[in-house]
Amino acid sequence: MTTSASLQLDLDEILRVAKEAAVLAGDEICRVWLHDDASDSLVTKSNDVDLVTATDKKCEEVIFQLLQSKYPSHKLIGEESSGADCNYTLTDDPTWTIDPIDGTTNFVHRLGLSCVLVAFLHEKDTKVGVTYNPISGEMFWAVKGQGAYLQTKDGTTRKIQVSRTTDITKALLAMDPGYGRDDKSIHRYLSVQEKILQAGVRNIRTYGCSGLCLANVACGRFDASFEEGSWQDETGPKIWDLAAGKLLIEEAGGVTRDVTNRASKEKPLDILQRSSFVAATPELADQLLELIYSAK
Repeated sequence: MTTSASLQLDLDEILRVAKEAAVLAGDEICRVWLHDDASDSLVTKSNDVDLVTATDKKCEEVIFQLLQSKYPSHKLIGEESSGADCNYTLTDDPTWTIDPIDGTTNFVHRLGLSCVLVAFLHEKDTKVGVTYNPISGEMFWAVKGQGAYLQTKDGTTRKIQVSRTTDITKALLAMDPGYGRDDKSIHRYLSVQEKILQAGVRNIRTYGCSGLCLANVACGRFDASFEEGSWQDETGPKIWDLAAGKLLIEEAGGVTRDVTNRASKEKPLDILQRSSFVAATPELADQLLELIYSAK
């Protein structure tokens, strides 16, 4: 029988390995960023705006090698190894999800808004999550039940929490169009954006990096973040984009919601869906969800 103390030691070690994995990938990202062409061996996946580079694949390889050496019985779900059709299954077994470069388009264009995402799940629940931006040197992490933290480039570590914003007129939010470029996707995105602007939102940012959007909500820089998508249209974030960030938000005192249909709006974010919605407070979440659902 596993005691709470031994479980705590296990999660501490898992966090240490998750951080090590993120830094290994981050070192590779920085090497290419400083010395090479980030678009080397650039190819597309689901469409012309869904990119992958040789660096994405290299970073996933170094993470996989470390995790397999430490935990050979654990399952691994990585963005590049899952392929364009996102072929993976989440079980109750100890499982790691990895996005070696979240924000590949930003990386290719040398915009410093990319991160490495590493999460550990057991019984389909995220226990440890790490989000690392190697360009800025910021690392966010959370362990289930222990709060969320940020370590800056100078080594300073502090506990983080979401903002206290309850009204949309005081909110700065992140909203991303995803990969959909068909008329339906474009209309949907612009309709939602119009509703939010009409409601008097303070402003909207588009980061092109789901992981950093969630991390920035967790530390109070953004007040909310969302991105819609669907399996049918092959658009929207995926499990490796969401697993670490969902834990960060919850441990920082924030709200996650399932936006797949109105009837489920009180349910937490489902990391097996293709949509993301997080907010600092329930009041702000309710306002934004009503606007999203009212858009035609």
